[in-house]
Parts: sequence; C-alpha cells; structure tokens
Amino acid sequence: MKQRLGVVVGILVAFLVGSFAISGTASASGDAGASATKLEKQVKAANKKAKTTCAKVKKAKGKQAKAKAKKRCKSAQKNAKKMRGKLTSYNAQFFDVCKFGCKYRTIQKGVDAAGKWSNKTKRAATVRVQPGTYKEGVLVHGKRPGYNFKNLTIMGVTKSKASNPNARAVILEGEGALTDLTASPTWRPGDDKTQAAQNAIDAISTVGLKMKNMWARHYQNNTFFVHAANVEESGEYCADYVMDNLVSSDTRAYGLFARNCFGGKIINSEGWGHGDSTVYIGETPCDEPDWSNKDDVNEPCQANPKWTLVKNIKAWGNPLGYSGTNSKYVRITDSMWFNNGAGIVPNSLDSEKFEPTGDLIIENNTIMWNNYNYYQPDSGYNNVIGNGNPIGVGIMLYGADGVTVRDNKIFGHEKWGTANFSGPELFGVNDGDDAKNLNNHFTNNEMGLNGADPNALDFFNDFSGGGNCWSDNTANGGVTYAPGNGSVPVSTIYPACPQAEVLSKDAVSFNFGAGLQVNAAFLSPQEPWRDLSTIFGVAEVRPSQLQECGMTVVAHPPYSVDGETYESQSAARVTAQECTDLENRPSPWNP
Repeated sequence: MKQRLGVVVGILVAFLVGSFAISGTASASGDAGASATKLEKQVKAANKKAKTTCAKVKKAKGKQAKAKAKKRCKSAQKNAKKMRGKLTSYNAQFFDVCKFGCKYRTIQKGVDAAGKWSNKTKRAATVRVQPGTYKEGVLVHGKRPGYNFKNLTIMGVTKSKASNPNARAVILEGEGALTDLTASPTWRPGDDKTQAAQNAIDAISTVGLKMKNMWARHYQNNTFFVHAANVEESGEYCADYVMDNLVSSDTRAYGLFARNCFGGKIINSEGWGHGDSTVYIGETPCDEPDWSNKDDVNEPCQANPKWTLVKNIKAWGNPLGYSGTNSKYVRITDSMWFNNGAGIVPNSLDSEKFEPTGDLIIENNTIMWNNYNYYQPDSGYNNVIGNGNPIGVGIMLYGADGVTVRDNKIFGHEKWGTANFSGPELFGVNDGDDAKNLNNHFTNNEMGLNGADPNALDFFNDFSGGGNCWSDNTANGGVTYAPGNGSVPVSTIYPACPQAEVLSKDAVSFNFGAGLQVNAAFLSPQEPWRDLSTIFGVAEVRPSQLQECGMTVVAHPPYSVDGETYESQSAARVTAQECTDLENRPSPWNP
C-alpha cells in the first residue's frame, strides 16, 4: 500500500510549492505629499505677508510709526525664513522620481539616494514616484554597507507630489526590465552589473518598509517581495512591512509576497494572472530557529506573536487566491477571493521551515466561484503549479493546525466550500509527519448564498488528525457535508464546537476507514481507479483537468455588492466523453 500511495501523492510533492523560482510602522505616511503641499502653501503665505508688511515701512509717517512698521517687517521676514527652513528640512527626506524634471529618473536611484541619506541622518526617507512607466527591478537590501533602509517608504504620487489613490498611475514594467546588481552587498567589481529583473521590488532584510500606490506586472517571478534568509548566520531580519494600495498582475509566480518576516500588512490591493497566487505569506519565523510544531513542551512558534493583516484584497484569475506555506499568525479578512482554481489555501510542506501552517484567522471574506480549471491547456491562466492541486474549493487547509474560519460567505464552488485534510508521511511526503489536520474551527459561515448559489458540498474533512469542529454554519436547505463511505456517522466526522485541542504527537495523519482520504476502489487493482469523492482520488487523477469530472458543473448567477457586479468565469469545460473514458480507464496499478 505504501508503495502505491507514494505514487498517489505526487500531489504533495508538487502541491503549492512555496519556494517556486525565487531569487533570493513606517514613517513618512501616505499623507506625505499632502503635508508638503501644506507647507509650501504656508511658505508662500509667509513670504507674501513679509513682502506686504515690509512695503508698509516706506508708507509709514512719523518716526514712531516707521519704527513699528520696521519691527513688524522684521518679524514677518523672520517668520518667512523659519517657514522656508521647515520646508527645506521637510523636503530633505523626500527623493523624487519622475521621467522628466526630477533629480532621479529611476526608482532604484531614488532608493539608493534615500538609503545613503538615512544612513547619515538616522531619519526615515520617502521615495516619491510620479506617474509613468518604470522598466526596472528595484533591489532594497538591508545588509548593504553605507545604506539604511529602515522605515523607507516607496510610494506613487501625483505630479503635485501628493499620495496618489490611483495605483495604476505608476507602473513597474517587468518585460525587458533589468535589476541593478551593484545594489547588492555581495556585488564585486568584475561581476555582472545587471540581470533580468525577477521581481518588481525585491526587499531583503528590511524593517518597516512601506510600498504604496503602484502597479507591477510582467515580472519573471514576483512583484512586491519582502523576505529574509532563514539561515541564522546570515543576520537577516524582516519585519513590519506594509503593502498598501498595490496592483499586481501577470507574473510567473506570486504577487504580494512575504517570506520569513515577523508581522506586516497587505491591505487595499488587488491582483490577477499569477502563476501561483496573488498573496503569499510563507515560512513565518519562530522564536527558535529549529522549531517544528509544538509537541514536546506545547510551546507556540512565537511567544508574543507579531501578526500579519491581509485585508481588503481582491484576488482573481490565479491558480490560487491566497497561498501560504507554513504561514502562521495571519488574519485574512474583509476580502474577495473569486474565479481562482482554489480560493484560500494555507499549506504545510517540507520546502520551507517551521512546519506546520496554523494559528490563522480567516473571517468576513467573500469566497466564490473558485472553480477555474487552470489545468486546461488553453485556460489562459499563467499556471506553474504541478499536477495534483485540487480545484473547485473555496478554502483548503492542507496539514493545518489551529485555523479559525468564521463569518465568511462561501458559495458557488463545484467541489467543496471548504476542505481540510492531512498530508501523511505514510504517503511519501512531509518528513516528520508535520502536515496533520488538527484543531481547525468552522463557525458562523454563510454557505451557498442563501440558496441562490450553493456549493456542491459545503464541507469536506478527511477524518484524520483531530480537534476539528463545525458549528452555527448556515445554508438554505441545510449545510451539506462530504459523507465518506457511510461507515462513520457524519456527526462523528464533523463534530460540533468546541473540541479539546489535539497535539500532533497524539494524532495520526491517515484514516482509510471513513472513505474520505482514499477508499477500497482506489486501492484495488480489480476496480476502476477513478475516485473523485476522496481527496487523494481527486489529487491523483491524470491529466489533472479531469478533476472536473467529479465536480458539479452549473451556471452561477452574477453577484452584486457595493455597486459592483461580478460574474463567474471558467475555462473550456471537459467533455462528457473524456469523463466516460476516465470512468472506464483500468487501474494504473494493474492496467
């Protein structure tokens, strides 16, 4: 059995690989441009007042009146000089970038100048980028000698240097772009000075970096990327980043991407067309560099967690909306995840440190129509995920421990509204057996849009692990659950909350008896191998686009909210003949 199932879970080798193709409270807030404009107006007013006041000296009659006029003139001139000094001091922290008329023509040059200035002054700098298209990859390396990027802000502004709410006005274009390698601390004379840009902004070992009001597209890997090495000897550290009002599209890997960082914000942004996901948070670091689950002494990853907020995001047109390998302390809220292959997908994998994923909150989201069959050869999606990743699922928890899923609207999914399951070491994946289905709570979720757009099934649980529970979820006509083979009561598979916490060492990652991970038909060489009611049956079907044969393909009505109307999208559907051929295909174990 182990040998057969080792083949089965090619799913988990290629499953949501978080390390695909990766190259290695902010000051100067969003109203910086507005503050500068205010100061400029104050300077103009002070200069005008000084000029008007001093003009009255000549008109004054009498020695006493003239003396008073001179005194007022001197005071007005002093105030005007003071205001000009304030403006000069204030403007020193700004490094303006534009195509014509600014001191800096590229964002990289503005960043370099800001880093040098901050290193001398120990003050936070802001790079203000005016509207235009900038074909470059920007490297911000916190270990670069002679530079200080702490609390650096890189923000799109208007021509008047005010914070620009239109993120599409400043475009970072990846097609044909180069990254200046001399901005790396490891660059030496004789090395190549440039390379093809892998990322729009690649920020390594930074604290308090803020990126705002920009659109990045067409990069070979990611758009906005903050990270640090997970090797303790590197001395790198990433924390407190902010990604605000950003647009990310059409990359080979990820969009808004944070890895090995202590806390941050990804807010008010949107993305589509990535090879994997719009938002990715991976490898949340722990207090101890060798931490792996909390079994031995039941200690958390971080004793005083620094949380990451993901809020007001729109993610569509990707294999996954959110992906997070071994992510922890992330709150995903008030966002829309739709028309992806799958919606929100935290996962546990050996490819990154600090397994498993867990201690997450997913609340108040709208999660709909994540059915897009990106495996279809002509899907139009920029898919880089290997075979085996399930589609047609709203929230998918793979080997997660302690995820709270509450108060979401989840509808229009053609396989499962939510699915939680393990990745057993028995199947040849996840060394150390860390990817167990543990302690996940599903409460107060509205399933199926009050009957207007139901999920094929609302909830799937593979019945491994333990401590999972479901309470107070609603659906018109009743909430539906994947039942398995009937040998275990549904109420046992999906118990009510609360449930006692289960430690990984006390749980197993496999359970064949309920017929939810795999079942006898899947394992038997005498039976057809199609088994699209179980998680590993879905994962192992080949080609992967034939997963759709086990989905409930229906039309979905438009959905309107906040004055906008959204419509379901899909790739070309698989044919009935393809599904018939799959049904009649002999077992791969004994063809």
